[in-house]
Amino acid sequence: MSRPMPGIFSDYYPKEFRDYAAQYNNQLEKIGWKWWDTQTYISGTTTSLPQWFNVRATPDLGNMEVAFQLAAPKAFLVRAIRMYYKVRPLAVTPATVNGNPAVGAFDDVAQLINGGTMNLTIGQKLYDMEPTWVLTAGGGVTGFFAVTGTAAASASYAQNGISDPRAVNTLSVPIFIPPQMNFTAVITWPAALTLSGGNTAIQLLLDGDLVRPVQ
Repeated sequence: MSRPMPGIFSDYYPKEFRDYAAQYNNQLEKIGWKWWDTQTYISGTTTSLPQWFNVRATPDLGNMEVAFQLAAPKAFLVRAIRMYYKVRPLAVTPATVNGNPAVGAFDDVAQLINGGTMNLTIGQKLYDMEPTWVLTAGGGVTGFFAVTGTAAASASYAQNGISDPRAVNTLSVPIFIPPQMNFTAVITWPAALTLSGGNTAIQLLLDGDLVRPVQ
């Protein structure tokens, strides 16, 4: 889908450059897109985790092209916010006393989502504030563990929400991020958490529509 973008040359570039433009017919297109970034929660230390403040070397960690903003003339319409916890299954000894926390990956994710809050700021204004348990991943590993051997152990794994792309935090009103406007998200906790799996990578993802020049 494309639409005219009148004034782009007169607003940003000399009119005589129009004949040399790489952008087709002065138009924009809209495609489905996702922006993501990964930061590491340091066990026993972290209480605040900012996102999108640097450009990542590899796409498994993030795909931002410019820190804190979208490169002009790209813009983005945020339709959903998702959070993925990059945990691996842990071998744990089952809790032997009722009422004690069952330590492991399941408990790590539970702690992280129970106390976390995410704030999305665009420019100088807060546009979204959510408890992290709302920010379901909508994907991730699913499976079944069968542990054998003499040791009394089990495998622990968890993710925030079920592994289904429909199980995501869809915004009731989409949020528009204009070109070259600073934006960031900060995840905070009231106190540092000690995680049995140690430091944990957390990936925050904006799901929506990318607006960019037609080429």
